[in-house]
Amino acid sequence: MIDAMPDEEKQLGDFIWGRLLFVEHLCTERGLDKDKMMADVRAEAMRLARTPDRQIYLDQRMFKGVVLPSSMLPDWLDKVFLEAISHVLKGAEAPLYSNTSDQSCIPFEAGRFNAHRQADTVFKVMFDRKSPEEWLTRNFRVLHQKCYGDVILESLRIERMADRAFRISMDNRSLEKGSPMDCSTILGYLYGALEKLGVRNIHVEHRECATLPGSAFPLCIFEVSWQVG
Repeated sequence: MIDAMPDEEKQLGDFIWGRLLFVEHLCTERGLDKDKMMADVRAEAMRLARTPDRQIYLDQRMFKGVVLPSSMLPDWLDKVFLEAISHVLKGAEAPLYSNTSDQSCIPFEAGRFNAHRQADTVFKVMFDRKSPEEWLTRNFRVLHQKCYGDVILESLRIERMADRAFRISMDNRSLEKGSPMDCSTILGYLYGALEKLGVRNIHVEHRECATLPGSAFPLCIFEVSWQVG
């Protein structure tokens, strides 16, 4: 099996494994042919991988090999796979990304799905008996590092703005996987995590995105609020 290059940014494979499970879930929910959808996703991912080295790695590791939740996989692979499933599975009128939890999209739902799944499995201990405030200020930081690596911690800030309202900022511009679609997965993950923590009237906004082409924003800002009960 081909290994990723040693200088590539990597993330815990469970996040990418979750994307595979999300495709299966969505196909079942929508009554779609899973094998056909995965064949279409593979074709689109191979196109997006572009270089022969990445196409070989993607094909042998993702589609012909086994994605282990404990594996460390390169950021570009997640970027390519997320874009591929978004292109293939989104509806004709659906957006590729969103900046608010009021508007769904494939990346948002993929992030939300992963939050629900990980809260019940691999990261259960980080959700059990945690308040939303505790999860956001402590455990989100740990989970975010597992997905984005140590470099993200240099810019990650989590600030309480009011009761049940937080502002999360990070510099995603240097990340190979940084994109509006990837930011939508963060939007969905935050939303899904708060759902698992039992709060209601959750609202997540991402009006300032540094990864948008031509963006003048220096940071990606996520504003999170909810109600109890």
